[in-house]
Amino acid sequence: MKRARGSHWWRRSRLNEYASSVGIIALTTVLALLLRPHLQITDVAMLFLLAVVVVAYRHRRGPALLASLLSIAAFDFGFIPPYNAFQVNDAAYFLTFGVMLAVALTMSQLTARIGEQAEDAGERERRTAALYALSRELNADGSLQAQTTTAARHISADVGGEALVFLDGWGKDSQGQAWPSEGVFGSLAVRVAATWAYEHGESAGWGTSHCAESETLVVPLRAASRTIGMVTVRPESADRALSETERRTIEALADLAAAAFERTALAERHERARVEVESERLRTALLSSLSHDLRTPLGSIEGAASSLLQGDLPAEAQREMAETILEESRRMTRLVTNLLDMVRVESGSLAVQKAWQPLEEALGVALLRVEERLATHPIDTRLPATLPLVPIDELLIEQVFINLLENAAKHTPAGTPITVTAWQDHNAVVVEVADRGPGVPAGEEEAVFRKFQRSSGADRVSPAGGSGLGLTICRGIIGAHGGRIWLEPTEVGATFRFSLPLDGPRMDAMPAELQES
Repeated sequence: MKRARGSHWWRRSRLNEYASSVGIIALTTVLALLLRPHLQITDVAMLFLLAVVVVAYRHRRGPALLASLLSIAAFDFGFIPPYNAFQVNDAAYFLTFGVMLAVALTMSQLTARIGEQAEDAGERERRTAALYALSRELNADGSLQAQTTTAARHISADVGGEALVFLDGWGKDSQGQAWPSEGVFGSLAVRVAATWAYEHGESAGWGTSHCAESETLVVPLRAASRTIGMVTVRPESADRALSETERRTIEALADLAAAAFERTALAERHERARVEVESERLRTALLSSLSHDLRTPLGSIEGAASSLLQGDLPAEAQREMAETILEESRRMTRLVTNLLDMVRVESGSLAVQKAWQPLEEALGVALLRVEERLATHPIDTRLPATLPLVPIDELLIEQVFINLLENAAKHTPAGTPITVTAWQDHNAVVVEVADRGPGVPAGEEEAVFRKFQRSSGADRVSPAGGSGLGLTICRGIIGAHGGRIWLEPTEVGATFRFSLPLDGPRMDAMPAELQES
């Protein structure tokens, strides 16, 4: 689509076509003169007619008409008695002249039509290719900013000029009333063309009949119901002419880009609305969780503290009240910690500081922190000595172990064992935490990982339940490590597994004591 042809080139091209037609007739005349003793007059006429057909096939109507007239003159001058004179004694030759002229005009008309059709087909093919290339890249771009850059680049390449894309609020001032007097809008003529194009929804400026004094073409970006912006195209040189075909191509690309911009804008608004709805739902759930899960320990703490203030309780009762206050305070601490971790997971601010660590250290610390909660459950750990070091954030993986172990203890009867197993599976380490409780009902395998989701089967063991955030936090932490966590189907109890990829920092970055071991 890029054309840099000036009027000088065009004139030279036309002159070349006329010179070519004169040369073809001259060559035909010389050939006919050499063969005149051996040819009939009708053969000579056919030879000139063939030359006219060749010129009409190769060139435009003007050169073909010139070739027809020259062939008639040459035929009359050199081959019709009396020779070497423009004189016709036989009126029948006028019919031959007329046929030669009619054939030239007919052939030039047909070839011109075929040429126009071929040129139109080529223009449509180039336009379709340009639209396809732009559509493919726009579909690949996710953001509105990237799409505007892509559209400007494609239009610039197709028309051979500088193209810029402006959406609502970009080209106008804060009140949306006037175009800035700088950059592409530094000219008053361009600002007038931009305002006219925006208000009327039609192209203006360079190459159009509206605001033609503008040196820049302004094409509105028309969406379904309104104009959402505009495209400005400035030519490479001031005397560059814009053809009708090029202008239609620019408008087609602009319409395609406008449709893509509108889809992306709608998708972004939909996503923002979805996030707002999700945030509102999360706030509602947090308030519900706080009002329910905090009220119980707060009530217990308040009751125990009131009893202690009375001062007439025996020592054993006072000790029980103090233990109640301590236990419920720890319960509140765990709930608040889970809520804060949930906020970090949801906001994407969960930072993972990986280091090569033995997995048993994170598990050991987690077992110590939940020792009291696991007092009624035998713990069986099966970590082989050949288990490799794992690139993990030790504090976060400790939290995963704590949540899974507390979850197992909370939802299983006292006395049932909890098993922790780990093994290497290709380029990852798989960890399993299994219990012997009632398990998770069928169909809730994924639901248990949702926020504030409590398994309906666990209520039979622990009616008080929990906040429903532990497994959600585990999934967020494991996902931040590049692994995954899932519920493994088993006949008895619940078996949770998570994988940790063995891809991390360089081995020489791990602690010296681990390198020595």
